[in-house]
Amino acid sequence: MGLECEIVTAGNVDPGDAPDVVVSRSRDHRLVSEIEDCGATVYNRSSVTRICCDKAETLRFAGSLGVPVLPYGLTADDLPPGPPWVVKSRIGHGGSEVFEARSEDEVSELFDANADRLPMVQSMAPVRGRDMRCYVLGGRIIASVMRSSDTDFRANFSLGGRAELCEPPEAAVRIIRRMVPELMPDFVGFDFLFGDGGEAYLNEIEDPVGTRMLYELTDLDAASLYMRYVADRSGLRITRRCPCRWTRRARSRSCPSAWPRP
Repeated sequence: MGLECEIVTAGNVDPGDAPDVVVSRSRDHRLVSEIEDCGATVYNRSSVTRICCDKAETLRFAGSLGVPVLPYGLTADDLPPGPPWVVKSRIGHGGSEVFEARSEDEVSELFDANADRLPMVQSMAPVRGRDMRCYVLGGRIIASVMRSSDTDFRANFSLGGRAELCEPPEAAVRIIRRMVPELMPDFVGFDFLFGDGGEAYLNEIEDPVGTRMLYELTDLDAASLYMRYVADRSGLRITRRCPCRWTRRARSRSCPSAWPRP
């Protein structure tokens, strides 16, 4: 039986009418949890979204597993080693809510100015303007990208940083292997910062992870890879009639051909 797929935006979600399978691109773990409570299998699950969409919770979780992270504090009075410091939103993404502070007064000013965005403060990485993202699908690293900037301590691709494929250092691979069995993500991006001696520090885990760099730098079709993973895990089968048709005894709201490239 061919089944129609559907893209549903957060404002139109009816958790009580959830399909068997949902591929979530939401940062709202409460909404994802509601959908799960109605019987849907969600990729990524709500526990992943809850941890990864709060940078402080990500670092706390990593620390509980013995994963190295840079020192951080949750108030302007709880300063880690510095200056300089990085003040950022716990719920931000894309680097636009990440700021450098060179004094305690600047930290306080940034906390006040961003109070509604749940600010936190962290020590600046020893190696500035360079970070690495490892794309992890089903527990496997499918690609790693080194991002760098000569003019900004932030190396985000969306902010003009350079990006190139790289082999992840063993220290980063060990961190991913340590965290994946505990976090149980389906598709996320592990972001790392580096020390002067090559040490790798977990910075954050992106959920939902953007894949523009993969499309720019590789021939990988991230959406197709992800949907085939979902199909394998969920017992779905893609028919030859149309890439938007799936066979199962319930409808799905996940369509690879309808995904826009991030």
